[in-house]
Amino acid sequence: MEIEVTRAGENYAEIKVKGEEHTLGNLIANYLMRLPGVKFASYSMPHPLINEILIRVMTDGSISPYEAFKKAAEEALKDLDRFEEELEKV
Repeated sequence: MEIEVTRAGENYAEIKVKGEEHTLGNLIANYLMRLPGVKFASYSMPHPLINEILIRVMTDGSISPYEAFKKAAEEALKDLDRFEEELEKV
C-alpha cells in the first residue's frame, strides 16, 4: 500500500491509495461519513484494472481532513478488533 495526497485544501483532501480497491475505499468512506465535522466523503476506483483508489473528504473546519482520515481508520480498526473478538466466541 502506498498513499499519496493528490489534492489538499484547508477543509478538503483527496488521497490516492495504490494497491487497494473497493473494499478499503468503501470502508474508509463510510467511517469518514460517521464523523462529526465531515460534510462529504467518497471514494472511486478510476480504472477497474488498476488497483488504485481515490478517497475524498470535505470537513466543516472543526476537524482537518487529515485528522478525519486518521480517526476514520482508528474507528474502523476498533470495530474490526471487536468483530474478531466476537468471532473467537463462536
